[in-house]
Amino acid sequence: MRWAGALCGAALLAGCGTQYIRDEAQRQIAAGKFEQALQAYDTALQGDPESVVLRTGQISARDTIMTRLLTDAATARARGNDARAREILQRALAIQAGDDRAKAMLLEIERDARQKAAVASARELIDKGLRERAALVIEAALKDTPKNTELLGLQRQLELASKQSELAVMRLSESRPISLDFRDANLRMVLEALTRNSGVNFVLDKDVRQDLRTTIFLRQTRLDDALELLTSTSQLTFKVLDPSTVLIYPKTADKAREYQDLVIRAFYLSSADVKQTALLLKSMLKIREPFIDEKLNLIMVRETPETVRLAERLIALHDMAEPEVMMEVEVLEIKRSSLTELGIRYPDGFNLTPLAPAGSDGFTLGNVRSLNRDSIGINLPDVRINLHRDVGDVNILANPKIRARNREKAKVMIGDKLPVVTTTGSSNNNSFISESVQYVDVGLKLEVEPNITLDDEVAIKVGLEVSSLVREVKTSAGSLVYQIGTRTASTVLRLRDGETQILAGLINNEERMSASRVPGLGDVPLLGRLFSSQRDDGQRTEIVLSITPRIVRNVRRPDLNQAEFWSGTENDVRSRPLTLPPAEKPAAAPGGATAPAVPGMPPAAAPMMAPGPEVMAIPAPPVQQVVVSMVGPKEVKAGDTFTVHVNVKSDTALRGMPVKLQYSPQSLQAIDAEEGAFFTQDGASASGSKALDQATGVATMAVLRNGAAGVKGEGTMASFKFKALKAGPGEIRVLSAKPVSVTPVEAPTSPTPLYIMVK
Repeated sequence: MRWAGALCGAALLAGCGTQYIRDEAQRQIAAGKFEQALQAYDTALQGDPESVVLRTGQISARDTIMTRLLTDAATARARGNDARAREILQRALAIQAGDDRAKAMLLEIERDARQKAAVASARELIDKGLRERAALVIEAALKDTPKNTELLGLQRQLELASKQSELAVMRLSESRPISLDFRDANLRMVLEALTRNSGVNFVLDKDVRQDLRTTIFLRQTRLDDALELLTSTSQLTFKVLDPSTVLIYPKTADKAREYQDLVIRAFYLSSADVKQTALLLKSMLKIREPFIDEKLNLIMVRETPETVRLAERLIALHDMAEPEVMMEVEVLEIKRSSLTELGIRYPDGFNLTPLAPAGSDGFTLGNVRSLNRDSIGINLPDVRINLHRDVGDVNILANPKIRARNREKAKVMIGDKLPVVTTTGSSNNNSFISESVQYVDVGLKLEVEPNITLDDEVAIKVGLEVSSLVREVKTSAGSLVYQIGTRTASTVLRLRDGETQILAGLINNEERMSASRVPGLGDVPLLGRLFSSQRDDGQRTEIVLSITPRIVRNVRRPDLNQAEFWSGTENDVRSRPLTLPPAEKPAAAPGGATAPAVPGMPPAAAPMMAPGPEVMAIPAPPVQQVVVSMVGPKEVKAGDTFTVHVNVKSDTALRGMPVKLQYSPQSLQAIDAEEGAFFTQDGASASGSKALDQATGVATMAVLRNGAAGVKGEGTMASFKFKALKAGPGEIRVLSAKPVSVTPVEAPTSPTPLYIMVK
């Protein structure tokens, strides 16, 4: 017994010591002394390596410590303190070497550091004008993180600038007006004269005929327009290789495939059917088999830039959101019933019962002669006085709101499904019987199909059916069927937006009268009411339908400049007509005479001038000006968000513009930026790229139209959304704004800074 007691005491002391170690380790973990807690477990396990409690406690403590450290590291990264996160992760790896989560987070921190260095290097190179080197840096950095928003924004900015530079190469640098006077002259001689006086080089394809002659008389015309006319009238065409070199070749299908540049363009449709759009492009622009993807609603074409620009305008007209209308429907069933039962209901008859004589077990034929008034029993029923009247007035209201797209049916069913059981038996003698159940809809059925017009009117096809259970009928076979009463109405309405129309008149009126009278006396006028009981039952039911359409979205009728545009000739697709716009008049030569550009008449009529400074002294077209302004609030409250609009006013056509704002990062924070309606005012699409840098207080927004044609006028180019951080003065100014245009445009002057007081 003494030995058993000693063993129990030792076990108890060991259990208490283990629990004390676990509690102490938990206190050290809560205090952040992770290494000391694990060291306590290691020391205890050296003394008792077989303890399951200590081993499980050590594993649980290690998992808790690693979770705490990784959470702290993630919090430090979210706050932008990568150095602190790196220290925490290194501590975690010291506790548990080889932890995959800690290693992965360290790799992410190193990758983010490389990305930030790449962003800073790319911006520095862009500021220095080294765009190609910046593109290489961005491309290499995106291999690590393809979805880095800052790198993608810089890449998009470089792509927009590159696209604009490529577009500029497609036009000749010579913009001065020229004059041509040639009669039945060899084409090569005309081109030679143009080269001598304009500095533009011409390269002729080997298949251009040597004896090709032309007659042309032009005054004060742009060089590229003159080339359009010169080549079109000679069954030729040309391609601008660079701003000073033009290739001329025969206008044939083989030469077009050999020289014409093709671009690939992907169109993601939002509303239009991809097959219908592909059919539109094939029928209108003769595009060869565009690729379509019905899952993504995508069309991809590979055509010339002129054809792609026309496809953009066609798709912009075709890809419009379906009109939608909200129909407020109210169905009212007014049911009035009246039941009156009044009068005295006399019995219809009485019973006479012969009574057996006393001492006899029953009535026999021998007892017939003994029948008298005392031996015949009589059964008289009760006389009932009816004083009954029921009046009912029931309104059943259904008020659904149905939203439907244009020319699509919408259905509403409010009611029940009644089961109808059909029994089928076999013709054999095995008595096989099967039952099938079919359901019949009983209640309110409403079908509407709207047709929304451009003048905000809605033509609605309405189908209304109201059915009710009249009575149940049991067949001879035992099946239960129903008699259903139905009232239907179908019509077509044309209503304005918000106009209400009421359909009524579906009336069911029933009047029933039944009477129970004493023969003879009950037919006497007035007095007969004392000898009769009359039941009057009347029911009147009316269905009223009220419908009000409210247009949610409608198709906007395009302007004339959107709905009608040039598409070239039958054999030559072009986005502008073959006409000559008015050109600038040449400057006066010394002595008051106008300097001719390219005289081409014979010497007797107009001598050919040698190339010299007099010919090249024609001034270039004047540089257009663009005005940029900002609109925003003067006062805001701390914590509020507000919008600053950057407006543009231009008399020349612009294709795009990048704008950079500088703001006070201490009191303001740039949240978002989006393109305005200026570059999409004619229905065209535009691409935008934004970059927000809160550390430096710089917000950038670049917008470029997808088509080559520009727009002019006045409107909002971009809108920047800011958040007021804390009270104090704030300032927003335009650092730079560079208009993108085919013609020379002067950089706009910076507008007055916007001063905002945060309260």
